[in-house]
Amino acid sequence: MENNKRRDGLMYEHERYEPSNIKKQVIISILISLGTTIFIFSIISFRGISIDLSVFRLEWLVYGIIFLILAWIVDGVRVYLSSRAWNKTITFEQALKTVLSGYFMSTITPSATGGTPAQMYVLSRSGLTWGEAGSLVVVCGILYQVSLLLLIVVFIFLFDIRVALQGILLKLLYTFAIFYSIIMFLLFYFLYRPQVLYRLTNWGINFVKRYFRRAKFSEAAVRTWVEEFFDDFRRGFSILFLKKPQYLAWNLGCYIIYFILFFSVGFCILKALGANSPYLRVISAQIPLYYIFGFIPTPGASGGVELTVTSVFLRFTGPQKVGMYVLLWRVATFYFPLFLGGYAFFRIITGQKKPSMKKYHSRLPDEEKNE
Repeated sequence: MENNKRRDGLMYEHERYEPSNIKKQVIISILISLGTTIFIFSIISFRGISIDLSVFRLEWLVYGIIFLILAWIVDGVRVYLSSRAWNKTITFEQALKTVLSGYFMSTITPSATGGTPAQMYVLSRSGLTWGEAGSLVVVCGILYQVSLLLLIVVFIFLFDIRVALQGILLKLLYTFAIFYSIIMFLLFYFLYRPQVLYRLTNWGINFVKRYFRRAKFSEAAVRTWVEEFFDDFRRGFSILFLKKPQYLAWNLGCYIIYFILFFSVGFCILKALGANSPYLRVISAQIPLYYIFGFIPTPGASGGVELTVTSVFLRFTGPQKVGMYVLLWRVATFYFPLFLGGYAFFRIITGQKKPSMKKYHSRLPDEEKNE
C-alpha cells in the first residue's frame, strides 16, 4: 500500500500546478511589464515630447479586439480538429481552453516556456495520453515556427517587402536559428535512438538515488511512464508526418491565418492612434519579432517585448504616440490573454480530479503490484 502511494505521487508530480506559485508568477510578470511601460512614458516625458491623442479613433480598437478573438478561435479550431489524427474527439471548449491556457502560462514563464506543458496538461485532461498530447503540441510548435518562416518568404518574394532587422535584434534572430536547429537535431535523434533516452532515464534515477536519498519513488513506475510517454510520442510523429500528413497542412494553414489576424491587431491600434501606415509593412515588421521574443528570459518576455516593440514601431508612430501604442498593444496581446487564459486555467487545475492509475499499475512488474 505504501509503495502504491509513492507511485501515485510520482506519476502525477509532473501534472501538479500550485495556484499560489502561479499567482506569484503573474504578479512578477505584470510588474515587469508595467514598470517597462512606465519607463517608456517617462523617457518620452523627459524629452519634452507631448502625447498626441487628438485623432484617437475608438472603433479601430474594437476592430483590433475582434481580430484578436478571431485569432483565438482559429487556434482553437486547429487544436479541435488536430486531435482527430489520433481518433480522439475533444470538444471545441476543451480546445479553446487548451490554447488559452497555453497563452496564459506563456505570459508568466521565462521565455514563454510554460505554454507547451500547460497545453499538454489540458489535453491530457481531455482524453489524450501524455505522449499523444506531447507529440501534438511539439509538432505544432515546430509548425508554428515554420509558418512564421513561410510568412517571411511570402512577404519578401511575393510582396517585395523587406523584413529588416539591425543590431542586437538581428543577432538574436541568428541565435534563435542556431538554437532551434540544435533542438530539432536532438529531438529527431532521440526519436530514432530511444535507447539513448532510456539510458539517460537510468542515469537520472541513479543520480537522484545517490544524491537525494530522502526522495522516495518507484523506479519501475518511472521507467514505465517514460516508456509509455515516448511510445505514444513516437507514434504521434509517425501519424502526423507519415500516415496523416493532411493534418500538417491543416496546422500550417491555421497558423498562417492566426498570425495574419493576430498581427492585424497592431495595425488596428496604429489606426486608432491616427497613424496611417501600410498594412503589409506593419505585418512584416512583426513577423521576425516573434522569433526574438522567445529568447527574452523574463516571465512572458516582459520588459524586453515592450522595449523591442518601441524600437521597431517608432518609425510608424513617431515619438508622440509610441508609448501609447506599446501600452494598448500590450493590453490586447498580454493582459487580455493573461486574465482570460488565467481564469480558464485556474478552473481546470482546481476543478478536475486526477484520472485513474490502473493503466500504469497494469504495466508494472508483479512484485511491484503486490508490494
